[in-house]
Amino acid sequence: MLIQKKTTQNTKQLFKRLALIVGMAGVTTFISFPVLAKFYPPLALFQPSAYRSYPSYRNSEKNIADTLVAEKGKFANFVYELQQAGLLDELKQQGSFTIFAPSDEAFNALPKDVYQRYSQPENRLKVLKYHLVSRLITEKNLNGAEIPTVEGKSVKVTVGSDGVVKLNNAVGKPPSIQTKNGVIVEIDRVLLPPGF
Repeated sequence: MLIQKKTTQNTKQLFKRLALIVGMAGVTTFISFPVLAKFYPPLALFQPSAYRSYPSYRNSEKNIADTLVAEKGKFANFVYELQQAGLLDELKQQGSFTIFAPSDEAFNALPKDVYQRYSQPENRLKVLKYHLVSRLITEKNLNGAEIPTVEGKSVKVTVGSDGVVKLNNAVGKPPSIQTKNGVIVEIDRVLLPPGF
């Protein structure tokens, strides 16, 4: 009887220690999640807070439109096109947006025939709206997800075995830029809606 009582007490102590260890491991993992994004690129793309303590982290107290304008030499073509389509002012509004922003190089790389079709006002508006999402995207929306855009059609997100995040055929470049009304994700290609 005494041995059984002692065994029960030892078992209780063992479970208490195990619960403490598991709890500490859980808290440590939760706290370090932003740091994991540095080593797991898909998390870094849609979780810019992972870069806050690093010089490469980009954070803006401005809205999306003003931030795009301030990123001189990076998104000038995109800003110009948004202005021409009358969309830039909409990105100054309150809300939670995700913007897939093609770099200047992405616009410059458009083939002539695609650019000619794109230059028509109705096509320009379609293509630009295909870069806008009216909500924030998180790492939960990643691999294989179809993300609906303001244009009405979805962008497919895939994560390669090398950790590279692709939006259709465009590569997302971390870290993204956190603004007061959303997130800007730099991409290396102009996204074209299906059937363009």
